[in-house]
Amino acid sequence: MNDGAASPSLDGGCRAVRMSGDFPLVTARLRLDPVGWDDLAELLALHRDPRVFTADSTAPVETAAQMRWVLGQWITCWERHGTGYLTVRSRGGGERGPDGPLGHLPEGLLGVVGISLLRTDAGEQRSAYWRLAPSAQGRGVAAEAMRAVLAHPTLGGARRVIAVTAGGNARSRALALRLGFRPAPADAPVPGGRSGDVLLIRDP
Repeated sequence: MNDGAASPSLDGGCRAVRMSGDFPLVTARLRLDPVGWDDLAELLALHRDPRVFTADSTAPVETAAQMRWVLGQWITCWERHGTGYLTVRSRGGGERGPDGPLGHLPEGLLGVVGISLLRTDAGEQRSAYWRLAPSAQGRGVAAEAMRAVLAHPTLGGARRVIAVTAGGNARSRALALRLGFRPAPADAPVPGGRSGDVLLIRDP
């Protein structure tokens, strides 16, 4: 979901992004920060957990070296384009529902969301991404985080955004529909070329 390989900068590639007034993104329950090298260990734990990939068409990350390479691509996207992936963490405090407290969101990394640039046959497109830890699933975290991402003027804003998900991942497709994505026309090529994947589109 990135447009090329480049050596990451020594400062983690996110200094300008992290110091801008745009980040972190803060919602009612969540704090979203651009990914950086200090997130490597938690990102590895998330992306090597097979429970996170049960309905996915991709496989979990296997090694620290593999995750380091992937994180380098994500950081490069921030450096070059000012857009990319963000870590999702709780702001702290309890959740409340209509009948009272629901408990606290877990501490630590809840997931990764964001928008990167993807080169496709149709040209460069903005591609949405979300992946949550099992402990954060089913609690509205992905929807809350992605709404903030899609509303942000330099991430989503008034732009066309695509999402590619496994055809068998009903939960991911349902989330995409709630976020305003729609199924692409049947003859539209699906980026990545993986059998069974589906393309969804969110117009401004």
